[in-house]
Amino acid sequence: MSNFTRPTLTEIYDRIKSDLKTKIAGATTFLRRSVLLVISKILAGAIHLVYGYLQNLIDQLFALTADTEYLEKIGLEIGISRKIGDYAVGQAVVTGTTGNVVDAGTRLQSSAGNIYLVDSNVVLVLGTGIISVTAENTGVDYNEAGSISLSFVSPIAGIDSVATVTSAGLLGGLDEETDDEYRTRVLLRKRRPPQGGCEFDYVAWCLEVSGVTRAWCIPEYFGIGTVGVAFVRDDDTPIVPNATERAQVESYIISHVDPVTNISVGIPVTAQAGLIVIALTELAIDMTIQIYPNTNAVQTAILSRLEDCVKSFGGPGQSIALSQLYEAIGAAAGEIKHRIISPIADVVAATDEVHVLGTVTFEDYT
Repeated sequence: MSNFTRPTLTEIYDRIKSDLKTKIAGATTFLRRSVLLVISKILAGAIHLVYGYLQNLIDQLFALTADTEYLEKIGLEIGISRKIGDYAVGQAVVTGTTGNVVDAGTRLQSSAGNIYLVDSNVVLVLGTGIISVTAENTGVDYNEAGSISLSFVSPIAGIDSVATVTSAGLLGGLDEETDDEYRTRVLLRKRRPPQGGCEFDYVAWCLEVSGVTRAWCIPEYFGIGTVGVAFVRDDDTPIVPNATERAQVESYIISHVDPVTNISVGIPVTAQAGLIVIALTELAIDMTIQIYPNTNAVQTAILSRLEDCVKSFGGPGQSIALSQLYEAIGAAAGEIKHRIISPIADVVAATDEVHVLGTVTFEDYT
């Protein structure tokens, strides 16, 4: 193991001064503003930068410390590409004079400031038309509830200035995978390489699908020869996937093209019949907690810690211990003392359930 320690700027400067003194006959000290001191500082700064550059190069060799560019190169070497974002889409009802046209590319804006583009030309019939729109950019922030209003950025003659989103809403927007999320998958792949359809392979395949944030594999879910797979989408509400999203993941697990080799990979053909993508339901953990001090800041900190706890330890067939909830609350900033009134025991999920934090009621600690 290397015991080399990168010298500080001051240490490099002192070494250079010491070297100069040994090389110059009779030199025991330098004047405060001497040329040699100036040169020493300049050289020390340059050498310190070189050390920093070398340290940066070392960091780029490892997935744990690599920056964005080199992390993606490491990921692509082992067939793991970053999950890209997706656009929110939906429909809206426009009104106006029959025969008028809303052109493709027309821009509409929500009250949140999000911009949406009309997908194709729509002619109003009997004063009404339904336009399909796509968000201008990717991201979950572009997901909007049904029945909201969208305003035309530029007025159109004969078309009312406001369109109404249908009850289905504007959905499907996904954020690009963050460096931390991507790094986690790269490290998972390096630490647990593919094993031809083992438990970890199913989890890794699920996590490669955009929108999937956590996944689990339950061997012999319905007996020998079957495998249960479950996943959630933490950026969606609710976090449990619908039938379409489950079908998308199932299809990906069965067969998908490796982004590096362009070869179709997936579970063994003989395993397809035994694959079950579990339709999860949420198991809400409702809590009553006595805390001191009972302030908004402490409550917010506790809720954040509890959310992290539920995501870390919860899942199908898993148990969140009461002690883990106590530990999470105790780690919240500003909390001095607390007592959990409910639940009174560990919270165990069935194999078709996933823990979520429910309603949390705060009371004064007495």
